[in-house]
Amino acid sequence: MIAVRDLDDAIARYRALGFDARAGGRHTGRGTHNAIVRFGLDYLELISVHDEAEARRAGRSELMDFLRSREGAVAYALATDDIEGEAERIRAAGLALTGPFAMERLRPDGSLLSWRLVIPGDGSYRRPWPFFIQWDQPDAERLARDGATAHPNGARGVRSITVGVRDLAAARTLYADVLGLPSAGADTFRAGPATISLAEAGEDGPAAITLASTTSRELDPVLAATRISLSDAGAP
Repeated sequence: MIAVRDLDDAIARYRALGFDARAGGRHTGRGTHNAIVRFGLDYLELISVHDEAEARRAGRSELMDFLRSREGAVAYALATDDIEGEAERIRAAGLALTGPFAMERLRPDGSLLSWRLVIPGDGSYRRPWPFFIQWDQPDAERLARDGATAHPNGARGVRSITVGVRDLAAARTLYADVLGLPSAGADTFRAGPATISLAEAGEDGPAAITLASTTSRELDPVLAATRISLSDAGAP
């Protein structure tokens, strides 16, 4: 999830970088709208505020405050087919959470997408952990609506995510024991075809999204556009 001030401008910028970025529609009652850069089921979400009053009523002040000073990556989500189970595992570990709760998005073609979320801790933005999503529509149906996506720059998927954390030991325990992600090496965990690496960081510490391309090279423009800290609020 990459926060941007002007969605139309962001779509144009990502297209100039060689991505097939497409308008995604508005989140009902949330004051936000988005665009999608899709890699099959995985995707980058460009999110922006279209109605500040509605966004504040929906509890998105943190996103608005972030956008006043910068743009960049603010969160990431993992898909699940057992949202209730995810919530129970987080509760059993003694952690606070929000959800499961319902959301929906009205697409530009008039169709409605809906899903449920579970958000660990005290929020989803700029936290060093993912939130969880379970779609109401089958994967094949959602992919059919969006159509096949091929990016002119050769990008074909998310290879890795690096997350800046304040307490590496606590974050390691959270990812392994609470979130239940399988190990992929030292301080690295696997989520589908991608890896998530934890790195100690301060207020301005590194966080990055690395994309795999058809030539197996990293796409530096995306890294430059999304390098921010996800460790500002709370531990780990």
